[in-house]
Amino acid sequence: MPEFTKPESSDPQERLEFYSRGILAVQYAARANHERAEQQKLIGLGLRLQALKDEELHKTAGFDTFGELTDARFGIKKHQANNIIRVLGVAQALEDITTQELKERPLRVLVPILDTHGVDAVRQTWQEAARHGNVTDTALKEAATFLGFAPPKVLESVLEVSKPAKPKEVTAPPSESLKAVERIRSLAQNDLEQARREAAELESAVRELLEELEGNAS
Repeated sequence: MPEFTKPESSDPQERLEFYSRGILAVQYAARANHERAEQQKLIGLGLRLQALKDEELHKTAGFDTFGELTDARFGIKKHQANNIIRVLGVAQALEDITTQELKERPLRVLVPILDTHGVDAVRQTWQEAARHGNVTDTALKEAATFLGFAPPKVLESVLEVSKPAKPKEVTAPPSESLKAVERIRSLAQNDLEQARREAAELESAVRELLEELEGNAS
């Protein structure tokens, strides 16, 4: 935090500007310290939750499952705990290159990149996203695609509007999820950009649900 000092000038206007710059500097430092603290919090939680899970210490505490322990003692739901553990390696990879607050949800985008391409790819993706402004899950996906690190898209076929759909036998009524895909495919005929946005939202929701289900099964 910047140290408080008084200006040497006796001119009121210059003193006003001096103190104003000081206030802005304090506000900036406070934001940076908060973001750094949140970053360390995520890593600290991840390391300890991972240890509890690996050592199966929920049994020592008298709980049947890891999730019951984290929920009862720390107010952390099972899927939340598993998601924090899942992004731990990503958070550690980014620790040395940014003081920005690392939020668990956007970091999920980088998990498959870490698993497939390693630490350097994670850092490059983050830096590319940060170069364009606020780092969000969408920005990270775009950066990963630009750098060639993105995994195959789950909904890649949704926007292939130029190819006629092949007729197929219908053995059962379409599910709600398939209806959503077909609706977006139809939308793409008239509004491709809106279809892209909705497809990206659906992809993100599907990925988040799969991670949550995987966490609940762990």
